[in-house]
Amino acid sequence: MNHPAHTARLHTLGLLLAATLAAAGCASAPPTLAERWTQLHQAQPKLHPRDAARQLGVSEAQLVAAGTTWQATRLRADTKDIQAMYERLPELGRIKAITRNDDVVLERAGEVAPIRRDAQGRVVPGSGLAGGPIDLRFGAAQWGSAFAVVQAGREGKTTRSLQFFDRYGQAVHKVYLDNEQHVADFERLVAQFRMTEQSAALQVEPSPSTSSAVVRSRPSAADIAELRQSWQELSDVHQFPRLLRELKLSREQALELVGTESAWRIGPQALQLLIEDARSRRQPIMVFVSNGGMTQIYSGLIDKTATRGEWYNVLDADLNLHVRSAAIHHGWVVRWPTDHGTVTSVEFYDVDGRQLVNFFSRRDRGQPETSQWRRMVEALPSA
Repeated sequence: MNHPAHTARLHTLGLLLAATLAAAGCASAPPTLAERWTQLHQAQPKLHPRDAARQLGVSEAQLVAAGTTWQATRLRADTKDIQAMYERLPELGRIKAITRNDDVVLERAGEVAPIRRDAQGRVVPGSGLAGGPIDLRFGAAQWGSAFAVVQAGREGKTTRSLQFFDRYGQAVHKVYLDNEQHVADFERLVAQFRMTEQSAALQVEPSPSTSSAVVRSRPSAADIAELRQSWQELSDVHQFPRLLRELKLSREQALELVGTESAWRIGPQALQLLIEDARSRRQPIMVFVSNGGMTQIYSGLIDKTATRGEWYNVLDADLNLHVRSAAIHHGWVVRWPTDHGTVTSVEFYDVDGRQLVNFFSRRDRGQPETSQWRRMVEALPSA
């Protein structure tokens, strides 16, 4: 029969052994995403979540869902829910809308005017999300998830945002509350669209290949002739994507084949030259920044520019534009035939042929672009 003291010692040794094994098991378990993000954030506190997600080998949506240095509330993200949320933006007062791809970021601050429609039911420019300070065009990509994110900012200021991601977990669009008067409205919106289930793991699809695929490597003479004829028959810039689909051409393929009187290639330095020229000449411009699900447009003047590290920036009161300079590989000047005369765009691409940012002259609908804009564009250095 065991002595009571001996039994107690065995029990104590058993507890110590169990604790030791448990500790060893914890030590051998891989760190969670939240723990990995915390370590990375401590080492690089200024690292943007998009870049942090890439370093951690996850999508940005998955990183947001981990909710470590912020509070993330999962929102319903069906098409009808997203549409309803955007229709509620006028209730939030002044907001900041951010659209970006890997190398260009457009941030625009202002208020969204309630939608007004004309006699034909079309949205009146300057109301809703068309033509006003927050000027958006929704893409065809399937949006996959949405979050309300609350985070402690600098000097004790709390930031509140709505963040939308595609089914691959890539950021499509973000809307930040830019005032303190509508916090209650923000919270009501979040409560209305909050998902019941908050603990389920976020599922994302593998990201598609980012390479720029060329459908036809050697178009025939007949293809080129058809392209040039169809080009001359364009009455609106927005008809071009349909033409590309019909002829099975990539955008840059078409620009290469349409003829140098209609499109010519320019060097990467042309982007900064164009913006600086527009700033000094007080030339109003339009800036288009897109990703798979959203295009955001700025229309107006440029006042302040600066280079900080690898980024070239426009830093105006209600507009920030950030361009990773090294990512700009080349550009194109394109003269588009339209019902209202020739319209000239300047668009820039990365080394893989992805369009990063696009510029037009700011003009009223149906009015010609300025001769100053055309002179500025024609002076840009060829590639």
